[in-house]
Amino acid sequence: MSFEHDIFMGYAPAAGQENQASTDWTLKFCDYLSILMHRLYSRKPVFLLHDDLRVRQSLLGESYEAAFSDTAVFVLILSPEYAKSASYMKEVDEICRTIYPSGNVESKHPRIFKILTSPIAAEEQPECLRNELVYDFFEINRYNKKPVRFDLNGSGGPEIRFWSKLVDLAYDISDVLHDLNQEKIGHQVVADRPAVFLAETTFDQTENRDMLKRELQHLGFRVLPQVQIPDDAVKSRAAIEEALDESIIAVHLMGAWHGDFIKNSKYSSIDFQIKTVKEYITSKEITRKPNQVIWIPNDIKPTDQRQALYLKRLKRDEAQQHTEIIETPFEVFKTILNARLNEITNPQIIPQAEKNKLYFIYEKSGLNKIGGYFEQIRSKGFEIIESHDDSRDFYPISRHINNLLIADAVLIYKGDSTMEWLNSKIRDLVKAPGYGKSKSFRAVEIISMQKTADKSLLFLKNVPVNWDEELNANVINHFLVQLAKK
Repeated sequence: MSFEHDIFMGYAPAAGQENQASTDWTLKFCDYLSILMHRLYSRKPVFLLHDDLRVRQSLLGESYEAAFSDTAVFVLILSPEYAKSASYMKEVDEICRTIYPSGNVESKHPRIFKILTSPIAAEEQPECLRNELVYDFFEINRYNKKPVRFDLNGSGGPEIRFWSKLVDLAYDISDVLHDLNQEKIGHQVVADRPAVFLAETTFDQTENRDMLKRELQHLGFRVLPQVQIPDDAVKSRAAIEEALDESIIAVHLMGAWHGDFIKNSKYSSIDFQIKTVKEYITSKEITRKPNQVIWIPNDIKPTDQRQALYLKRLKRDEAQQHTEIIETPFEVFKTILNARLNEITNPQIIPQAEKNKLYFIYEKSGLNKIGGYFEQIRSKGFEIIESHDDSRDFYPISRHINNLLIADAVLIYKGDSTMEWLNSKIRDLVKAPGYGKSKSFRAVEIISMQKTADKSLLFLKNVPVNWDEELNANVINHFLVQLAKK
């Protein structure tokens, strides 16, 4: 299927000074999403903005239906002000009629992505949008309980929470676009990539779920279901089983709350998902059985006796073949989950480290600075493993992990990157044994003007770590000479 426009950005027209703040926020949001999608997607997506459509309608006489029929996905921004715009609501109805001509809004691939800049009750939203995927770009102030839209005008640009949520949105849009267009990433069709069923969770674990979803997508996995699970037992079971048909593992995150009950069922939504997956796995009709992983925080404090008893029963009854209960801190759980996924997707023998293979970790922006030292390194008999290559590999994290496994030494150049970037690379070194690395690194060199306050280095046991503030030939030579003696 081919579309003239990849993404339509829907928002209400400016209507007076009172809506100007919402309009300004919306236009900046569109700009940031466009930039991010250009970086993430395999080609530059074609955007159609609400204002552009109005111009085309005025000058070319193009109808809404014609433009919408030739558009892949729709990003619709809803605010309390926008929900009161009669013209915008009419436009939303036209979008729904165009992509759901039969009136059936259930779809395997979502084509509408709903952006909320403030809480809006379901009954105040257009009926056709109530069950669409929602992305909240606001938080509730913990003191006065009022919603606060993510700020895009800070001195350093948008706040980190905005970027995190925008990345989630961009990944989801990218997956749908690839599926709709049946495009390939590298040498693999998107639909052929391994999928993970990531169950919906209670609100206290939403942030962890978003974080895990983001990391799974970055690893190259599809995260299912792509649509919101219906709030009805029959429809919910069908949606879960459809996602499980494609999944290699089902992941559940337990929270302190019991959760709301599913309609036409005596189970909470969390319990219902676990039971449905369990029944799917134990079904004799299923030959390929996905694994089930249930995570319970090691420091969880249930909010009521019902949830405490439920978690106790889970730990007692659910651990069995194909099902694993993991009770650890979240970061440890992610490492364990990554190991399980590697075992499933890469059952081959774990590659062993080879002597004189030096893994050079750097950001692309630092290539001009460090490229001049490659020949010096090679002249000393070392083979360079680079952070970046030209293969357009869609699994950059998987390649990074493989590089850690085969390297016997690591050189990290921070350059202009953030300390968080540097700390994340150091934490990856610590996690290497969890990825399957059997031999320690001979040495690690970190070139950075700042030293980390992260405690991760304490866990690099028996690994010499050198720090230097500047990158120059003497620093490189000293590191290589010391490395050659080991």
